[in-house]
Amino acid sequence: MKLNQKGQEFEVFNVLIGAVLALAILVIIISLINYLEDLKVTSSRQVIEQKLKSAAQSPDGSIFVAKGVILPQDSSFNSQQFGFILNIEPECIEFDFPQEINSMYYPNSSKNTIGFSKRVQTEFYVLCQKEDIDFSGYNGTLECNSENCEFCCLASFGVNPAMANN
Repeated sequence: MKLNQKGQEFEVFNVLIGAVLALAILVIIISLINYLEDLKVTSSRQVIEQKLKSAAQSPDGSIFVAKGVILPQDSSFNSQQFGFILNIEPECIEFDFPQEINSMYYPNSSKNTIGFSKRVQTEFYVLCQKEDIDFSGYNGTLECNSENCEFCCLASFGVNPAMANN
């Protein structure tokens, strides 16, 4: 009985083609997931910027909320970035977050920078007002008494400043 050598070689070739196609599809799917994640982060940053501008246009203590913002691992915001966006001095902006959340921290032990050690999906709250902002439930009071501040802003990740005292 004679074996068909060409048939067996053809099967190995089919398996090789299938493996290459599967690998190509996997690479496309992973690339698409990474692209969509980058798009979510970019969109979240744009929403944060838009909420900041809205709060600064009416510095009456109104709270502006962006739900479901996504912030990547090892990212941060600082008062200089936000001050540049709003065209105000950095000392007029502070950050707040719930202390029980381990993935958020103050990198330099002051409330002018906030860092994220893990990927975070949270709510962003911002309020701007001409007088001192006193929401002492989590991380103290934003005392905006600088002569350079037309108004002060409190940017909070994960906690509504109005609920901080409850």
